[in-house]
Amino acid sequence: MKSIGTQIAIDMYNCSDILLDDVIGIEHMLSSAAARFGMEPSGVYVNDEDGIDEYSVFAHCKQGHITMHVYPDMGFATIDIFTCFKEADPDGLARFMRKYFNPDKSKITYLERGDFGNESDMKPRRKSHTKIIRKAKTLGKKLSKLMLRPKSI
Repeated sequence: MKSIGTQIAIDMYNCSDILLDDVIGIEHMLSSAAARFGMEPSGVYVNDEDGIDEYSVFAHCKQGHITMHVYPDMGFATIDIFTCFKEADPDGLARFMRKYFNPDKSKITYLERGDFGNESDMKPRRKSHTKIIRKAKTLGKKLSKLMLRPKSI
């Protein structure tokens, strides 16, 4: 046995605030996506308190869970996917979620839980995705700082 389960953490930056404001739409999307990728959700719960600018969505699944924390004003969302269910496809679900929210930048961290290998195997695997337009804006800012910096005497 390599590991007991898989945990995937996704941070997504500069998502559409219109999409993130749709609490009911995200609740339905999470439920159908969890079912589509074999997570077998038994319930989806939303914690949306008045006067607070963020909300959470939790899906209880067969041998796992999915949690989301959404910050519409910041265009930021986090998703944690955990499953021990061998028939589930957490990688497919993570790719679907990233595509659904279409962020300018995202970071995905993969972690095998219950890894009974040696300690050096415990390091998480990370991926980052940045849209071309975001890379161009960042490069432009760096170049303008370089060009506007006063020359030393």
